[in-house]
Amino acid sequence: MKNYPTGQIRNIVILGHGSAGKTSLAEAMMFQTGAIQKMGNIDQGSTVADVDIDEIQRKHTISTALLPVQYEDVKINVLDAPGYADFIGEVTSAIYVADAAVMVVDGTAGVQVQTDRYWRMVREQQMPGLFFVTKMDKEGADFDKALLALKKRFGSGVVPIQYPIGKESGFNGVIDLVHMKALVGDESTVRPKISEIPAEYAEVAEKLREQVIEAAAEASDDLTLKFLEEGTLSDEEIINGLQIVIREGKAFPVLMGAGTKNLGTIPLLKTIIECLPSPSERPAVIARQNDADIELTALDNGPLAAYVFKTSIDQFAGKVNFLRIFSGSLHGGMELFNTTKETKERIGNLFELVNKQQDVVERASAGDIVEVAKLHDTGTTHTLSTNGARILITPVKYPEPMLNFSLSPVTKGDEDKMAQGLHRFMEEDMTLRFEQDAETHQSIIAGMGELQIEVTRERLKRKFNVATVLHNPQVAYRETIRVKAEGHGRHKKQSGGAGLFGEVMIRLEPMPRGTGYVFEDAVVGASVPNNFIPKVDMGVREAMKHGPIAGFPVIDFKCVLYDGKSHPVDSKEIAFITAGRLGFHDAMEKAQPVLLEPYVNAEITIPDELIGDVFSGVSGKRGRVQGSDSLGGGMAVVRVTVPQAEMFQYSNELRALSQGRGSFTMSFSHYEDAPMQITEKVKAEAVKRHSEEH
Repeated sequence: MKNYPTGQIRNIVILGHGSAGKTSLAEAMMFQTGAIQKMGNIDQGSTVADVDIDEIQRKHTISTALLPVQYEDVKINVLDAPGYADFIGEVTSAIYVADAAVMVVDGTAGVQVQTDRYWRMVREQQMPGLFFVTKMDKEGADFDKALLALKKRFGSGVVPIQYPIGKESGFNGVIDLVHMKALVGDESTVRPKISEIPAEYAEVAEKLREQVIEAAAEASDDLTLKFLEEGTLSDEEIINGLQIVIREGKAFPVLMGAGTKNLGTIPLLKTIIECLPSPSERPAVIARQNDADIELTALDNGPLAAYVFKTSIDQFAGKVNFLRIFSGSLHGGMELFNTTKETKERIGNLFELVNKQQDVVERASAGDIVEVAKLHDTGTTHTLSTNGARILITPVKYPEPMLNFSLSPVTKGDEDKMAQGLHRFMEEDMTLRFEQDAETHQSIIAGMGELQIEVTRERLKRKFNVATVLHNPQVAYRETIRVKAEGHGRHKKQSGGAGLFGEVMIRLEPMPRGTGYVFEDAVVGASVPNNFIPKVDMGVREAMKHGPIAGFPVIDFKCVLYDGKSHPVDSKEIAFITAGRLGFHDAMEKAQPVLLEPYVNAEITIPDELIGDVFSGVSGKRGRVQGSDSLGGGMAVVRVTVPQAEMFQYSNELRALSQGRGSFTMSFSHYEDAPMQITEKVKAEAVKRHSEEH
C-alpha cells in the first residue's frame, strides 16, 4: 500500500451492540473499495475481520480488526471493534486511537444497550461520529422508528442525511438529502444508479432536508444569517456547514444501508471522507517529555511518537504490535526507543495484514495506523519514540476486571503450562488478569465477564492443551481477638545429648482495626535474655499465620512478653521460638477469637431508573449504601460498602439487572467481625479443605 499524507487519512472505529451488523458493514467497505474480491459471510466464517477460530465458531467479533481501505485517494483505517461488553478492553483501545466513530444501529432492534454505552465513551473523548442504521433489508426494519429512538436518546444533534427507498426485503437504495437525489441498486451493483427522487418520497424528503439545512446553518454566523433570510442553503453550503458541525461534535448524521447486500456503502464512504476529520484536524494529544507536558500534533516533521494500542500473537507472523503514529513518521529499519520500558528497539517492515496477507508499507505518515512484528520488549500501552526525543504518551485507562474465579488445571502438573498460556493471553487482552494468591495459593483469573473467561479457557485447551476448572476464589478472611488474655509457653527437651529449654509468659491485647501486629518487650530483669527476646517475637509471628478458628492469619493485636525463664546451658534460639509459638496458642484460646471478613468499596454506575433496585440488592448482600450522584445522560453512580464474599458474581447480576448498561469498580475497604452463620460456614469449609489436603 502506498504512503498517504496525513490529510488523506481517516481513522474510524466501527462500534455497536453485539450482532448489530458491524462486521458485515466493514466487509462491504472492503469489497466496495477493492480490498477484497468477494464479500465474506459471518455464518460461513469467511469474513476478513473475524479470522480467529473463536470468532468464527461464536459468530461475533472478539478482537478489534484493523481493515485499511482506499477510496477516492483517501486511506480509511477501519477499526472493527467487538460489540459484547466482555471485550470492552478492545473497544477502549480502538476509541483511543481513532479520530471518529461510526455507530452501527440494528434497523430491526433500534438503540440497544451497548449502543448507549459505547456512544458515551465516544463523547467522553469528544470524538465526532455518525450513526449508520443497518439491516434495512431485514423483516421488521424501521428507519423512522430507529431515527426517533436515536433523537430521543442522543438529542437534537442527531440529523438524518439519508432516507430509505423501499422497506424490508424491498429496500434497494437511499435518498441523499443533501443533493436530493436517489441512489438505487441491489447486491450486484458496485456503483448505485443516481436518479430523481421517486414521487412518493418527495414530501418526506423535503421535510427531512430542512433538518439537514438547520444543522448546517449552525456552523457559522454567516450561514445562520443566510438561512434566516432566505430559508435555505446551497448544496455546497450545506456540505461545508455539515463538515464543521460534525467535526466539532455538534451534529451527528444518520445514514443507512444493508451491509450483507453492500447497499449504502458508497454514501457512507463519501461521508467519512467529506465530513469526518483527518488526524491533523483532531485536537493535540498531551504527552510527557523530560517530565513536562507537551502537545503532539499529526505532523511528519514533528518528534516521533507512536502508541501501541494492541498486541496479537499470530501463528504466522509471531508477536504483532499495532501502532498509531501521533507525531512524526515511520519507515522500516528504524532504530526506536521504547520510552515506557526504556529499551531500544529496531523495527523491521511496517505492514498491514488483510486476510492473512501482509501488505508492506514503505513509509507511514503522522496519523497513520500500521503493524510491526517481532519487537522484543514492546507491548500494549507502550510508546515508541527516538532516543533523542523520549516522548511518553499517557496510556489509556482500561476498566478493571469485575469477575474473579479460581482456576486450576484438570491434570496435575499442568500448572506451568496454564500460567504460560495465560500470561501470553494477557499480552493481547488488557482486561484479563491472572495471578497466584500468595495467601491462599490459588490461581486467580479475572475478567470483564463469563464469556471472556470462557473464551480464554477454550484457547488454553486448544493452544496449550490445558483443560481447566473454575471455582469461586477463597476469601482472604482474617482472625483477631476480643479480650486480653495471658498465655504460657514452655519448651523443654533433655532426653540425651544437648538439652533445649525456653519458657515465656505473654499477654495478647486487642488493637484497633488496621493496626496489624505489635510486639512489646516488658521483661523486667533478665528472666529472658535479650538475645532470645526477638526469637519469641519470631515464634509468635509464625503462629499467627494460622488462627484457631479456620486457619486464617491473626491481625490487629499486641503481644506483650512480660516474663519467662531460661537455662544457662540448655536455652537456645529454637527453644524460645517454640515457646513463643506455644504461648501464643495458649493465649488465643482465652482471648475470645473472632473471624473477620473483608469489605470492599464499590462504585456502581447504572441508569437512573435502577437506583432503587441497586439499593435493594446491596441491602440483601449485607452491604451499606454510602451515597449516590447523578452523572447526567440518564446515568447515576451509587457508592456502597459490601462484604467481598458477596461480590464474586455481581458482574453477572448487574448485567442481568441493567441489560448490560451497568458497570462497577471495586477496591478493598476494611475488615469487620463476621456474623455467626458466616463463621460457622467458613469453619466447615476449612475442615473440609484440610481433610482433602491430607
